[in-house]
Amino acid sequence: MDTPSPSTASTTAHAVGYNDEPSITAAPLRSTDDLAVDAGQLSSLILTTEATATPQRIVESVTSLTSSGILAEGQRMPTVRDLARLLRTSPATVSSAYHALARSGILRSRGRAGTFVLRQSRTHRYDAGDLLAEAPATAPDRPIIDLSKGTPDLSLLPDIRPFLGKLGTHKAFVNSYDGPTILPMLEQILRRNWPYEPEAMTMASGAGDGLAHTMNAFVQPGDFVITEAPEYPLILDMIEAHGAMAFGVPMDGFGMLPDALDRALTMLESQRLAVPHGGHQVSMILLQPRAQNPTGASFSPQRIDALADVLLAHYPNGVGMPLIVEDDHSGDVANAYATSLAQRLPQHVVHIRSFSKSHGPDLRLAALSGPEDAVEAIITQRRLGSGWVSRFLQEILYEMLADKEAFHTVTNARHIYATRQKTMHALLLRQSLDVHTGDGLNLWIPVRDEPAALRLLAEQGIRVAAGKPFLPSLRISADATGADAGAGAGVDAHASRGIRVTIAQQGAVNEQVAAALAQAAAVTPKTSTNHS
Repeated sequence: MDTPSPSTASTTAHAVGYNDEPSITAAPLRSTDDLAVDAGQLSSLILTTEATATPQRIVESVTSLTSSGILAEGQRMPTVRDLARLLRTSPATVSSAYHALARSGILRSRGRAGTFVLRQSRTHRYDAGDLLAEAPATAPDRPIIDLSKGTPDLSLLPDIRPFLGKLGTHKAFVNSYDGPTILPMLEQILRRNWPYEPEAMTMASGAGDGLAHTMNAFVQPGDFVITEAPEYPLILDMIEAHGAMAFGVPMDGFGMLPDALDRALTMLESQRLAVPHGGHQVSMILLQPRAQNPTGASFSPQRIDALADVLLAHYPNGVGMPLIVEDDHSGDVANAYATSLAQRLPQHVVHIRSFSKSHGPDLRLAALSGPEDAVEAIITQRRLGSGWVSRFLQEILYEMLADKEAFHTVTNARHIYATRQKTMHALLLRQSLDVHTGDGLNLWIPVRDEPAALRLLAEQGIRVAAGKPFLPSLRISADATGADAGAGAGVDAHASRGIRVTIAQQGAVNEQVAAALAQAAAVTPKTSTNHS
């Protein structure tokens, strides 16, 4: 079974962008009746990428909301008809979900009085009482809550073992030095759900491998590579390893800011023309089209058009345009639909989709598409080393993409991650911290003082990713004040001080973690000293 095509999928659950966040009060979901759950707020937290909600989606969302405390014991749920109306589904669908939740001990019907939330027993990997207790970060018996890794919840991955026994059932060019770099049957199934119709495709050993070979083919020492700011540190290191310079452009919840990209291109072109023999050229623009790491931002159609317009204004008819490389690292577990600037600029885009977070890291697979000459240049770089990606692994991926049960497992993971994003957003709002949460496994929390925030969290047994490594040393400000090598005035909140928090694990999404993160966001060196 194939994933829904972007052209036919419903637009009712588009990218989880910052302006799409529900309006949630800083208290549990309540209506004017203090015991009643607000039906509108609840419906905004029930996530679906189908046209209408399903019983499974409702059960998953309500279960997550009760385990995290957003839905509190004793609250009265919306009526079946009210929730069905807001979710644009049938009363029978909601009734089926309510019955399943009742069987699970989450809800209880009291006849005409309504359906109520029951008390939930919560189990954590740590003692919640320890989380906010003051203790040295070096305490040997302190449990560590690790929110720093950026990796998926392994319990949500499909089981790869059933597919190992299917190897060899297809003619997959195994043990051939002359076979295609991508299995035709795999390419066929990938093209059904690709965000555009590419000229050519190949396979890489993960998104990082695809990026490395693309840089080998198109980036020269001394070049500029434009990136988002903040940006995944491994990408910044990769640019530096190629002898190039990363130039960061600030972003918001829908990706790179078009006006800032316009100013960055103008500035870099001016310095090139000012040098007698030509200065450093911009050879590549690196983008993450959805579930951006670390911010969770995802492109909207309007943002794609605006960025394409800026590029065409600088490079009429595409002449001299840098190669645009899109790293779709979250792939099928991103809640936003797959999208690409290649919808406007097909001859200038290389699009890479990883399957590590969705289908398993040991597959080490990513699909890569682009213009035929660009893809051939990347394949030539691979021939200098391993030659091709194992066709055994490609055949396993094909079987997993074609399998109905694996499809449902990946779809379920996508919804669970999205629910955890929205749940954490609500928990942080309860702490009076309104951060821009988006899509995928991570969120970016702006902080007043990064060292103080990291120290406070460490004292409470919480490990997060420091924000400084995510910031290119050269970057332009969000307004027209010019380049900014630090975090000065005019830099977008995303491009200033912050920390990355991975919320892929269920244990990361609770009130105690949210309270600690809110403290860290507000702490300054002075308050940190007082705290200790």
